[in-house]
Amino acid sequence: MIKKIILYSLFPLLIFASIYFFVNKDYYQNTAVQKIENQDALPGGHFTLNKQDGTVFDSKISNKIMLIYFGFTYCPDVCPTTLIKMADVIDRLGKDSDNINSIFISIDPERDKEEVMRNYVNAFHEKIIGLTGSEEQIASVAKDWGVYYQKEDLEGSDDYTVNHLDIIFLANANGEYVDFFPPKIKSALIVEKVRNILNNN
Repeated sequence: MIKKIILYSLFPLLIFASIYFFVNKDYYQNTAVQKIENQDALPGGHFTLNKQDGTVFDSKISNKIMLIYFGFTYCPDVCPTTLIKMADVIDRLGKDSDNINSIFISIDPERDKEEVMRNYVNAFHEKIIGLTGSEEQIASVAKDWGVYYQKEDLEGSDDYTVNHLDIIFLANANGEYVDFFPPKIKSALIVEKVRNILNNN
């Protein structure tokens, strides 16, 4: 009986915590998008990070159009969905995909080392570039691109998740922001935008 009373008393707290988590996530997502749309704080900038194969990736030397997504390999939902979409974009682009870099940047460098990144991104597409680095490096790149991320402890566990911005950035070869794509956008629209840029270069 006492256990039931305790359980019933904790239930509203769990509901509140869940609502707070998602509302807080939506708040930061909407704020970031609003800043971009109003051009209050345009993201962008070159970066140098470690690739999944252990080599160094320098976006300045690469000199290609970039599709950039920030996430983490332990992400249970939005990251796999987005990388499936990114893989679909690569396939739809065909040979044109050789002229772009499709990039997945980890915001969880503590767990996402090169080998973890390699196994993860290769499961979606061989052309997706997985990048990681030190916590300081990731924080710097995330700041340049206006990406928020926050570690969240999982209740009743020693593990954690990471709350983060959920949009794909499109950048030109100079590392400059061109556009962004929200989570529900169709792959065909991303392909159309990328092809327009390639054809105008």
